[in-house]
Amino acid sequence: MEKLDFQSIAESKLNFHSNEHIAIFCDFDEVRNLAISDLLIEGFLFAVVTHGQAQISVDDVMYQLQEGDVITCKPRNIFERSMMSMDFNALVLFLSPEYVAQLSQMVRMEWTHSMFSSSHQILHADEVAVNRCRLYFDLLRNHLSSPDTPHKELSLRLLFASMAYDLRDLRSFHGEEVMHQTYSSGENILRQFMQHLHNPSLPYLNVNEYAALFSITPKYFSTVCKRLTGKTANQLISEEVIRSSQIALRDSSKSIKQISMLMGFKNQSHFGRFFRQQTGLSPQQYRESKE
Repeated sequence: MEKLDFQSIAESKLNFHSNEHIAIFCDFDEVRNLAISDLLIEGFLFAVVTHGQAQISVDDVMYQLQEGDVITCKPRNIFERSMMSMDFNALVLFLSPEYVAQLSQMVRMEWTHSMFSSSHQILHADEVAVNRCRLYFDLLRNHLSSPDTPHKELSLRLLFASMAYDLRDLRSFHGEEVMHQTYSSGENILRQFMQHLHNPSLPYLNVNEYAALFSITPKYFSTVCKRLTGKTANQLISEEVIRSSQIALRDSSKSIKQISMLMGFKNQSHFGRFFRQQTGLSPQQYRESKE
């Protein structure tokens, strides 16, 4: 399985416009005839289909994409079994988890909850919104290729803030309930928790350890998560541990024992019971189903 992260982007011969935290790709003529294996997304991805059609599987669900479709996904998503028409093209923006954390801290955007609320999402934008996305991408490419100035980084972050509000409006238009951020202490805790939980470079912790990290009690921590997301802290952690476990189990070079240790379990038996409870399959059964 190949990875989309900033190391792979730096090593790629494709025409990315990028720095250490932001990457833009806009020319699918370069990849149309390449044999691309399953792709693990290790950052935040935002894409707008500008021409043609495509078929893609995300987390074992097949989607038909058409012009105007907007795709967003958080880290640890797998794109697989993709096909595209000869005229297919899309605007693709890729952001590191660290940069998204900086954005939500330094520019008070009302996107933290919606960015993490689902693993991926596909919405449809009208022609006006798609044209506005083209303008955003033109400005981003211009910023990335221009010399550094005293306010270049601030300008970039404000541009991302504007994009985030447009995405929020698109979600509202499609009837999705978007949480209004009031910047309360609870929402600040949730933001920090989500950023830690979805950062591939950071280890998973248990409820008590996360609560200690944020200097609050485990009970208050779970209450905040339940009130703002409808799920307990333990449920949110379990979902992400399962997601990462499923990704790791597709890598045949790692034993199940190694994966259980990587996920923070005391032993393989504990990991097996947890995995079966959450998915209905043993780790070995899941691995064999993906071979």
